[in-house]
Amino acid sequence: MRAALYKAPGQPLELAETEIPTPGEGEILIKVAATGVCHSDLHILDGEIVPPPEGFILGHEVSGWVVDFGPRCENPHGLSPGDPVVISWIIPCGKCYWCVRGQENYCPYAAARMPGLVGLNGGHAEYMSVPETAVFPIPKEVDVHTAAVISCAYGTAYRALKEAAVGPGTSLVVIGVGGVGLAAVELASALGARPIIAVDVRKHVLEKAAELGATHLINATNGDPLSKIRDILPQGADVVYETKPNPDLKLAVEIVRRGGTIVVTGLGTSTIEIPANHIVMNGIRIIGSLGYKPRTDIPELLTLAASGKIKPQRLISHKYAPNEINEAYKNLRIGLHHRAIIIWNTK
Repeated sequence: MRAALYKAPGQPLELAETEIPTPGEGEILIKVAATGVCHSDLHILDGEIVPPPEGFILGHEVSGWVVDFGPRCENPHGLSPGDPVVISWIIPCGKCYWCVRGQENYCPYAAARMPGLVGLNGGHAEYMSVPETAVFPIPKEVDVHTAAVISCAYGTAYRALKEAAVGPGTSLVVIGVGGVGLAAVELASALGARPIIAVDVRKHVLEKAAELGATHLINATNGDPLSKIRDILPQGADVVYETKPNPDLKLAVEIVRRGGTIVVTGLGTSTIEIPANHIVMNGIRIIGSLGYKPRTDIPELLTLAASGKIKPQRLISHKYAPNEINEAYKNLRIGLHHRAIIIWNTK
């Protein structure tokens, strides 16, 4: 099969021929339809986190088709070869301290085996093998290729909005409307949040945010975003969702209302400094949110997509062939995408 192999920090991925994996015990072999081009991958490519071994396969936002089952698969979804599926990059054990308390996205066993990120090869390849607990069936109403973005962009945004209790009438500011931020705008709109204020420095993503349900758009390079947000929400926002890489929360702490919530999913090497008195005197909650809870969030998102309440195809602005994968990451780095996917197999 063809696969994009990791070489070293700062080096491009190498498209090469390698062996199709054999599914092990409790694993399913997947023919990859598409993988998302996610900013989290840049942290690996740039050496900002512990680098994987040479030859590792990135790609954690994945959809495809079932090919074969390894020994001792229980197949709880009743899948058959050829069925379309989404792959979760969070694979909880289901029985540790965190899993039994409903915090499966913080499972330490999952942290050591995240396909495309840590431990397990990902989906930047024509085939991949994953534990069957990572595999979720795609409803017939949802396109298999565009469903890939549900397993990271939508999943991450959905869990963050849930953690912050976003619902009907919640005033929301989304700082950074890349793939996750745009998904958050669409999901918040579907959940009934109003107003929804999108903040970014790129005109084209702000225009997309309006298409997906943002009620107000603020370009942070054009005037003072703080005053503009305060004009819309004099008391501040119920929830501020900061999605941008290397978050600093400087704007977030100024625009969240007293008693409000800031939720953060952006990764990076930044350090956040906030005056303690400001947090205490204003009763501000700051929540870090990692990924999603796959056993509940992924099926719920697939149901939302099947019903048309979210439309993942609207999020995807670019589709690349495997031999264009390094160009895809270059374009991600300069902010060209809303969300991009690599098409590994058409059917």
